Amino acid sequence: MALDDTVPTGEELVDLLRGRILRGIEAGALHPADRLPSARELASELELDHRAVLAAVRQLVAEGLVETRERGGIYVSNRQQGGGVPPLPEQWIVELFAQGLAREIPAPELSEWLRRCTETLRLRAAVITTTEDQALGLCRELRDDFGLEADAVTPAELPELDGTDVGALAVPLPLRRADLIVATRAHERRARDIGALLHKPVIATDVRPDLVTGEWVLLLRRPVYAVVASQQFGEMLRRFFADVPGVENLHIVVLGEDDLNTIPAGAPTYVTQHVRAQLAGTPIPGQILPAARTIAAGSAREILGFVVRSNLEALRRLAR
Repeated sequence: MALDDTVPTGEELVDLLRGRILRGIEAGALHPADRLPSARELASELELDHRAVLAAVRQLVAEGLVETRERGGIYVSNRQQGGGVPPLPEQWIVELFAQGLAREIPAPELSEWLRRCTETLRLRAAVITTTEDQALGLCRELRDDFGLEADAVTPAELPELDGTDVGALAVPLPLRRADLIVATRAHERRARDIGALLHKPVIATDVRPDLVTGEWVLLLRRPVYAVVASQQFGEMLRRFFADVPGVENLHIVVLGEDDLNTIPAGAPTYVTQHVRAQLAGTPIPGQILPAARTIAAGSAREILGFVVRSNLEALRRLAR
């Protein structure tokens, strides 16, 4: 089932399909005029009424992202250009400005208010994950998508909570200066215990479930290479995509252990943020895929809620 095992609403379904197509275009797995799965195929995959899928497709047609052909299916619009952001839907922008007016915010001032809601404070996050590949990828995502300064904390660095007074604990600097602690589900309990002791909010993130039914389904039709920093993360990737058709096409290349030159020229190649940092611009064979967004929609809303709430509280304090 899509979207964290819940039945998506009409708007959520449109978002899911839009995101899948845009990420496919960005990754080079989809191109203008490529045929997409039919509404019935999507309905079967997502376990939804095909009429709901048809309604979502009509919305994407209205946005200019896809086009339909009589008895010919659904296709990526010829107006789409790979690697770029398509024009934003006019009605979505109009609705955003209309809601601003309803709150007495003139349209020309709305962009400034939106900026203040994310940039008034310089917020920091401490990230707790199992591997460095995960950690640096999540840090990048928090910086690029949410405007958070982010630093990784390894599980080995976490203080042991054995009743010791918080002042006597050896708390790593990223945790001490963090406004927010972000952890993967594997480390949620320990993160929440530390957050309670340090009086810091904690958000446990889920991985986007549509990663295994979206662009990777398209990518794994042929050999795909993943360059990682550790065997541990490579095995995590294999388990995550274990049920995806074509998983046998996923080839893990561990930096420092495997020869990068075994990657064929032009082969889709995913490179973790940790590897990118270690290589510092050294060319890698293959067609490098853009960094994937991994944070699930529900987790993203929690993080955005924290960012906006913190900034609005700061604005209210400044207004006093």
